[in-house]
Amino acid sequence: MSEPPWIRYEGAQFRDELTRFKMGQHPFRTHPFFDRIERGDAPRELIHRWAAQFYPWLACVPIAMAERFSRCPWEARFDPYRKMILDQLLEEAGDPKGKEPGHPELWLRFCEGLGLPRATIHATAPLPSTLVAMDDFLYLNREAPFFVSAGGSSEPPNVELCARLLPAFRKHYGVGEPALTYYTLHVTADEDHSRWVNQMVADFAKTPEVRKEMWDAMLRGFALHRLLIDGAVGTDGTNPP
Repeated sequence: MSEPPWIRYEGAQFRDELTRFKMGQHPFRTHPFFDRIERGDAPRELIHRWAAQFYPWLACVPIAMAERFSRCPWEARFDPYRKMILDQLLEEAGDPKGKEPGHPELWLRFCEGLGLPRATIHATAPLPSTLVAMDDFLYLNREAPFFVSAGGSSEPPNVELCARLLPAFRKHYGVGEPALTYYTLHVTADEDHSRWVNQMVADFAKTPEVRKEMWDAMLRGFALHRLLIDGAVGTDGTNPP
């Protein structure tokens, strides 16, 4: 019987194995709902249901990044990692001087481009599955070391997902370019974020115990994203549960 990845690999090799598994198994790659959007046969009403539940998730991401930032020690050797987390936090939350909107605002503009008013988004109650996914995401970033929560990050598969869905929303759903900034931004911005979280994994994957925590954080991320999507559109991406 072969050894598990957290025993067999370390450092950059472990990072590469973690990323390979994440890219192949993350719900952003495997959930049939996204295949339906890419083909253009997902009903607009079902996309609306998913989009309305994804908004509160996005709104909690800056809070999660703040939690991750708080777990990064203030010793000088951690300065590069602290700056990486802060950069992502500011991009997710938006420029405090108002020059660039945060990602939740960009998502609201996308929803409006889909024909889903922001007032409807704000009036939509989060499903229990959405609340559980948000709570677990916040808990992990608050309680785990910053490099462990980084190991569970979804940035690498999100780059691929945004690249897949961007042309589909243009072609099949008639979303105009001004409303697609969320997707055009993530095709490029999450490449930087992916590189940073992968660097954290490689730099701190020094013991089997830490590597196992990172692997478990990744699997936990799979579960909460699957819960978030399944709750909105069903396990097969065709109907709400």
